[in-house]
Amino acid sequence: MATVNEIPERKLELIRKLLAVAEHPNTGEAEAAVYLEKACALMAAYGIEQAVLADAGRVRDEVDHLTIEVGNPYQPDRRALLAGVAAALRCRTIYRKTGSVSRVQVVGYRSDLDLVEMLFTSLCLQMASGVLRVAVPPGHTTISYRKSWMAGYVNRVCERLRAAESAAVRDAERATTPAAGRSTDLVLRDRAAQVGRVYEQMFPNVRRAGRRALSDWSGWAGGRAAGDRADLGGSRLGAPPQASIGR
Repeated sequence: MATVNEIPERKLELIRKLLAVAEHPNTGEAEAAVYLEKACALMAAYGIEQAVLADAGRVRDEVDHLTIEVGNPYQPDRRALLAGVAAALRCRTIYRKTGSVSRVQVVGYRSDLDLVEMLFTSLCLQMASGVLRVAVPPGHTTISYRKSWMAGYVNRVCERLRAAESAAVRDAERATTPAAGRSTDLVLRDRAAQVGRVYEQMFPNVRRAGRRALSDWSGWAGGRAAGDRADLGGSRLGAPPQASIGR
């Protein structure tokens, strides 16, 4: 039986190439959007494919975890981005503050964790560079405006990820014959339940954090617009500034 990482490398390389074109400064905005959406769709399809193959016993894909250290600046906003990306890709998160950084543990199937790692690394960099380019309107403080911008960015990016996942599930269902095995939806539900069981075993006394409140919503729309333009696949494989990724 193959391991989950032995099969999809060609697809991941195609995704990286699409994103490289989309991120190139000479690529026009409309053309870049086409490449980005294609990369996003391929990544969603990859995750669904690995889930179905694992359910059929054709690859090994087990629940695992990774730890991502999220530093400053705007640490809560980076954590929110990581939690949103992980949730969209069927994973669970929990964090603990250690000194000046947050150690975020992500629990999920190995194939999904690989995508979370790639996406968060890229989106974190994009969000950080994007918010620095935004002009703060008169009458607003820089910090409050940027926080609302990043909240809008995270909200829209995660909407796009969830939409891509839903489309990939529908495509997989249409491509599955009645005799091919369990439905994709049932496979994913079982995987989510298994992730939940492992998560609860690892963290039996979880305390849910309170919902963050924004004092200034003026940057929300601009952040969501930037989320529409975000690269959802992440061809950059290095860790973002002040964040290290490990297992």
